[in-house]
Formats: sequence, C-alpha cells, structure tokens
Amino acid sequence: MNAYSPTAPSQNLQPTLPRTEEPTAEQRRRAVRAIASAAADATECAELLEALGLSPEEGRGIPSQLPSQRDR
Repeated sequence: MNAYSPTAPSQNLQPTLPRTEEPTAEQRRRAVRAIASAAADATECAELLEALGLSPEEGRGIPSQLPSQRDR
C-alpha cells in the first residue's frame, strides 16, 4: 500500500462529520410516528422521542393540513 492508495490509512485522526441540514417538519412528523408505532409502550416511546430531541406534538396532524415549507 502506498500514500496514494485509496485504501491507505488516513493521517487525519479527527473524523469529519458530513454537514447535514436540519430535518424538515414533515421528516420530523414521520420520525415521531415511526417511533410511536415501533415502541413497546408509552414509556419507551417517550424515552426514544426525548433521546432524539423530538416531541409527541410533532407527530400530530395530517400532512395536507400542515403548513408547507413555502408558507413559512
């Protein structure tokens, strides 16, 4: 292996996280609903939502009735 090999170990010891955008309101709504449907009980659901920085209120509403991104 040489310095130009794509499989050569990196000399940069600090990992660089990719820049990401904040999730949209619709993505957050869907995440809350997915967690609620997969949680074993209300306590587990609340713990998971809290750990992910989500609130139960974000899962409410029908998508067609939620304000769109361009209305903000």
